[in-house]
Amino acid sequence: MQNTILSQASLWGQPPVRETVSAAAYRQLREAILRGQIPMGIRINELELAEAWQVSRTPIRDALRRLQAEGLVEVIPGRGAMVPRLGLADVDELYELREVLEARAARRAAERATPELHARLNVLIKGFGTALKQGDIEQMVAVDQDIHAGIAAASGNARLERTIEGVRGQVHQIRQRTLRVKGRAAKSFREMAKLTAAIRARNGARAEAAMREHIVSLRADLAAVFQVEG
Repeated sequence: MQNTILSQASLWGQPPVRETVSAAAYRQLREAILRGQIPMGIRINELELAEAWQVSRTPIRDALRRLQAEGLVEVIPGRGAMVPRLGLADVDELYELREVLEARAARRAAERATPELHARLNVLIKGFGTALKQGDIEQMVAVDQDIHAGIAAASGNARLERTIEGVRGQVHQIRQRTLRVKGRAAKSFREMAKLTAAIRARNGARAEAAMREHIVSLRADLAAVFQVEG
């Protein structure tokens, strides 16, 4: 596997006019990491990016500092920045955080739920079911992201929402593995249907318990994936 990301200008394009170069670099790098275009363990070469965009290395460094603060990259002395390669211990810690944070968000979302949230969750859970029948992993990942993000936003706590987004971002590439585990997608559908039903019922305790059950279940399946992959 190559040890640096591609430097072709076509990969990055030109920074949008209304964004600073630093903001554009941050956004594009973040999206590339979350989409898995820059896999875990791959080094991000500042010089290559600067040459591709024909800018100084300063905005690239600014972007990397922001991504480092979010846990999406790590800077290793003498080697530069790279997307962290997570081990089982890392994933276990992050999923423990997810369990606590997202369970709280689910309780708050249920207690504060609006008809608009109910309608949105209905659309999303049906969309997940359709993607499940079609075996469309990419679409299931996208819907899963929207459900969790929507519940976090509906919590009404902006700091909680940002923290959840940061933790989920760190495990985004790992999360995609779980839906490829036999039976995992169907299990996620059942768990999320239970969760959304609790939110529609405005039952905070049930929603919190359902989210905890879902995250614990994901955590267990991920542990099994790591054991198989060694």
